[in-house]
Amino acid sequence: HLHEPDLDKNAMNYLKHCVNTNSVSTVGKFVKKFEDKISKLTGAKHVITTNSGTSALHISCILADIGKNDEVLIPSFTFVATANAVKYCGGIPHFVDIENQHFNIDFDKLRIYLKKITTVKNNFCINKNTGRKIKAIIPVHVFGHPVEVTKLISTAKEFNLFVIEDAADALGSYYNNKHVGLFGNLGVLSFNGNKPITCGAGGAIITNDMLKAKQARHLVAVAKLPSSSEFIYDKVGYN
Repeated sequence: HLHEPDLDKNAMNYLKHCVNTNSVSTVGKFVKKFEDKISKLTGAKHVITTNSGTSALHISCILADIGKNDEVLIPSFTFVATANAVKYCGGIPHFVDIENQHFNIDFDKLRIYLKKITTVKNNFCINKNTGRKIKAIIPVHVFGHPVEVTKLISTAKEFNLFVIEDAADALGSYYNNKHVGLFGNLGVLSFNGNKPITCGAGGAIITNDMLKAKQARHLVAVAKLPSSSEFIYDKVGYN
């Protein structure tokens, strides 16, 4: 088994409490309490919970401005959700090579590869073979093993890449005493049944970027505007 869940008697007590107090939707004190605890554990200034890690990846791709035919670099070894999130936005997963110790992206090979096939034009990384923009990179901290973050960040800066860290497996993993997911623009956690901490389902976006956090929380709340009316939305939103 991969991370078999361990549920004690207290889990049932909390579940009963939620049912008895009608806290069975996206509201209730436990959601805020959970976000605060994740913030304390990771050191993230902002934690936005979602209904799955996949949803968190999807919203992150939207915030990275991934659009039709934009390429996104992802490792050739990952769960399908990483690629699916790119496809949801009309983007194209661009698979890159991995190292053989932890199956994370091999950044030495990646830099050589990008210097060969890309050019930077108008602050965009352009794939010379396809003519498409390479907008972002989604490194995956496979099974909780951090990628070589120093090389990740230097590569992203050199080629103007938005960084979404897929830390779905990596709650509690640190690189140089900093929690993974906080080195790039956005980080993604999962609380699926096989993760270090599970809610049965669920995910989160973590970031220290106040603007991106505000945009993410707006999108996951169906993009509803605070107003006297209950039904004013300013863009396509998600739930």
